[in-house]
Amino acid sequence: MSVYSDLAHEIFTVEFGSDTSVTTFSQISGWFSTNLGLLNNLLYSNFSGSDPSLGEEEKSIFKELYLSNFYTKQARNALRGILSSSNNGDNILSVSDGDNSITFVNRNEVSKVYRGLASDSQIKLKDLIATYNSYKAEPRQLGGIEAGYFSGSGSYYAYPYAYYPGGYL
Repeated sequence: MSVYSDLAHEIFTVEFGSDTSVTTFSQISGWFSTNLGLLNNLLYSNFSGSDPSLGEEEKSIFKELYLSNFYTKQARNALRGILSSSNNGDNILSVSDGDNSITFVNRNEVSKVYRGLASDSQIKLKDLIATYNSYKAEPRQLGGIEAGYFSGSGSYYAYPYAYYPGGYL
């Protein structure tokens, strides 16, 4: 299986409990294949192809990126439901007969819950990206003893890591 299929399968079964009323496996897999560039932008990387070689860290960040996007979209859809609410009965939560009580879904609260999930996911995503970029970063220049030094004649002397002119450190 490709990386996209593996990630989609994991999200579909673990996060959504294989519930096709929430989303489908092919929608998740398609999102991954079309948003690889977004992952590249966030990680300063260059993954490409139909089966990129993502490590565990990159997979974790990519999954969190999907969840953040999903929750943001769900919050938007819930708010859209408030603006275009209909009377077709899809928003009835409960009906009771003694004293005639009908309870409707408060779509504003549903939107707030999704917005909270999206916010939490974005915070986790920022932490994952910062940690990844911090630990995967390479030094841009060397300074100190490990870089060697220039002598008065202009010659460059490179010493082993733990060696300096007076002996080993």
